[in-house]
Amino acid sequence: MELSRASKNLYKNEDEKGFYQTVPLLASGIRNGETGKVWRNVDPNKQGKEGMHWITTPDKLDEYEKEGLVYFPKNGTTPRLKYYLEQSPGAPLSEIWDDIRLVQGKEVIGYPTQKPFALLERIIKMASNEGDLVLDPFTGGGTTVAVADKLNRKWIGIDQSVQAVKVTELRLHQQTDLFTGLYANSYTLQLHKYDYDTLRSKDAFEFENWIIGQFGGTGNARQRGDSGLDGRMPDNTPVQVKRSENVGRNVVDNFKSAVERYNKKLFEKNIAAGTPAGYIIAFSFGKGAVQEVARLKNRDGIIIELVPVNTIIPVSRKPAIRIEVNELSRDAGGIREIEFTASGQSEAGVEFYSWDFDYDAEKGFRASVIIDKEGKQQHKLTAGVHHIAVKVVDNDGLENIETIKLKVNGTVERQD
Repeated sequence: MELSRASKNLYKNEDEKGFYQTVPLLASGIRNGETGKVWRNVDPNKQGKEGMHWITTPDKLDEYEKEGLVYFPKNGTTPRLKYYLEQSPGAPLSEIWDDIRLVQGKEVIGYPTQKPFALLERIIKMASNEGDLVLDPFTGGGTTVAVADKLNRKWIGIDQSVQAVKVTELRLHQQTDLFTGLYANSYTLQLHKYDYDTLRSKDAFEFENWIIGQFGGTGNARQRGDSGLDGRMPDNTPVQVKRSENVGRNVVDNFKSAVERYNKKLFEKNIAAGTPAGYIIAFSFGKGAVQEVARLKNRDGIIIELVPVNTIIPVSRKPAIRIEVNELSRDAGGIREIEFTASGQSEAGVEFYSWDFDYDAEKGFRASVIIDKEGKQQHKLTAGVHHIAVKVVDNDGLENIETIKLKVNGTVERQD
């Protein structure tokens, strides 16, 4: 029989009849009747501080003994009754759960309100089925999300703390990589700021559709044959996206012509109403573009609205990071103790660091240390080549990663 962890904690003993636990044959309180009589040289009235009595009569105790149900401890204490697992059909859990251990050992991530994995596992299994949606509006250390993901539940995690959100993401990376390297449930991470470099390097067509959606419009379903118009607003007014900085006058000129060709009736209607004939979205606009837009409005009544990306979504730049390595000691076996110091710089301020001391670029960052507020770790390395990665997370939730390659032989040589 395969026992659950809770059953293993209770039914620790085994004999030819199966797994069992022992329960008291005595209860508190002196009795003058049958249950107060001496049995097997044990006077129940003299047990405990206030005296005790048997839970049943001596003749029933004799029957228990004949059936092999009485357990006599080797230390000479009072006999107990064997209670077998098969005798218990199961019962509702008590309001007090004292069989789940506190967070300890490798499970500890350093988050102040971290809950035991086993606790959330029990709750989620009791309250949901595979494929159900689990909502945690106060994600904290991410245990609920991590358990829900492992148990193949859909989930939504919410927290105002950047640390909570990023720690949850790191835990998902940490646990899912142990299986297939893929997430049980794909997910989207939504922060209150977006990384400028990531947006600039995003696939052009994907970025166009995404930013137009953020602006309230709809991107084109196809990439080619769009006459330079990448989408439209709900009233059908055209939108163009330039994934670049310092957009110039030529873009405005070409866009104005494309808008007029696209739908002349709509173009004239917008001019008459004094509403935008079109929108250009870009990271920034040069002086020539700004002047041309003003000229078209003043001379021809044509309004083309220039929309910087950071007016649609909050944008910031990811933090910078560097690592310093210092050898502290070596033992007779050639094992080196190394001190690693990470220094992150961000206008928003650094929230925390995470470390991966066995970094594999193909598997991605999987934290050995999830939360490090100081950016300093000591780690022992054997002879060979080691890849170490550190991730810095700033107070906007933006991150950067630095990797180093150390060769440990007669010396510690940094090769990155």
